[in-house]
Amino acid sequence: MQFPLEDALSGKLSSESIAQIEKRYTECDGVAEQEPQFGAQNSMQCYVSVQVTHDKTVADCVEALVGTYLMHGGVLAGIKVLEWMKIIPKKDNLTSLLTRPMTTVLTTNTVTLTEIDFLLNYSRQEVEEILNYKFNDPALLLEALSHPSYIRNRYTRSYERLEFLGDAVLDFLITSHIFEQCQDFKPGDLTDLRSALVNNVTFAAYVVKLGLQKYLCSQLNPVLGGAIMAFVEHQEQRNHEIVEDILYLIEEEECQIAEYVEVPKTLSDIFESLAGAIYLDSGGSLSTLWAVVYRIMHREIHAFSRSIPRQPVAVLSEMIYACPHFGTATVSKTEQYFQSKSRQNRSTRFGDYPEQSRTCGQTYRQKNLNNWTFVIKNAVQNLQTKKWNIVMNAITATVSKTEQTKVMVPVTFTKDGRQHTVYGVGNNKLQAKRAAAKLALKVLAC
Repeated sequence: MQFPLEDALSGKLSSESIAQIEKRYTECDGVAEQEPQFGAQNSMQCYVSVQVTHDKTVADCVEALVGTYLMHGGVLAGIKVLEWMKIIPKKDNLTSLLTRPMTTVLTTNTVTLTEIDFLLNYSRQEVEEILNYKFNDPALLLEALSHPSYIRNRYTRSYERLEFLGDAVLDFLITSHIFEQCQDFKPGDLTDLRSALVNNVTFAAYVVKLGLQKYLCSQLNPVLGGAIMAFVEHQEQRNHEIVEDILYLIEEEECQIAEYVEVPKTLSDIFESLAGAIYLDSGGSLSTLWAVVYRIMHREIHAFSRSIPRQPVAVLSEMIYACPHFGTATVSKTEQYFQSKSRQNRSTRFGDYPEQSRTCGQTYRQKNLNNWTFVIKNAVQNLQTKKWNIVMNAITATVSKTEQTKVMVPVTFTKDGRQHTVYGVGNNKLQAKRAAAKLALKVLAC
């Protein structure tokens, strides 16, 4: 729609132009015009009360509204606005769920307190002293410390459901705290600070620092025990300091073969499941849980607030001499192998060729049909002349395999004048990119 030059120069629409706009408006079918390729809004839309905007902008506005109600009215006000927006159905009555007492095997007299103490290996009092919290219902503590392999416990579930709850509650509490205490921080700084405090590596470090890994209830598992002990020794050498460097360790979900894992996810699961157990045991009291969590994390909260740890992707991007370049993310089904026999005399580095991508150093596997044993052979004989090659003795290991959908992101970089490529794996593109950056930083440090 064009307007006369006189209207444009005067800034006032003539009666003919107004009539033309009204005619265009009455003939409009109410459907918004297609969003322009290089703009969020068409020049005509402002005249017909129609606006095109990005979906993320709308989502950000919804989240901001919920945050406003939460900040000024508390959790119940946040629930009310979610119900008003029909994000949460009113029939679910979420408010009552937050205050409803938990029913456990102890409250229903399915099990006695003596049996619970037996399944906890009589460690309840020690754990309560470490946490400085006394459980009203020890059945929740048993569930929080029960690994999925702990078949002796036939009364409660494993810690997985409590870990799911604890993860969400910890994220909420720490986000709320840094939002209130760090008023001058930009949104990006708040995100980086939260990422440094709420992650599997940090939580695992707290578990080892408190010695809670000793109270994990599980069946004999040499692989899990060896991985935990390796991380414990790593932290003991650093006097259990939780600093920026620890955030660059490889997590279980970031690599597809268990032998490359530096931080077993089981350790962080313990921290999150205990948080979920305390939240339920206290009747959904956020203040009670925060008192326990803050006593454990206050040093790192203050230290990281003064100097926000840099994310691996940012650190790698600043290494101009390495010329890092992230490739296109791909979705694939991954196989994760958990070895159950001890390894002998191995030192590992990460591979630099695409064919090594799926295992951070591809190994060949030969299945023994009689006892389901795999022989992992030396797969890098042609790389023996490299300065930072992979050295791995052939070992025999009993392996269990799980398959799941993952996102994989490659990163190409330069080291010693040669290009190398490593691949990060994660549940989404952001996690996979961070995992790839961690692997690249490890290779560059070799």
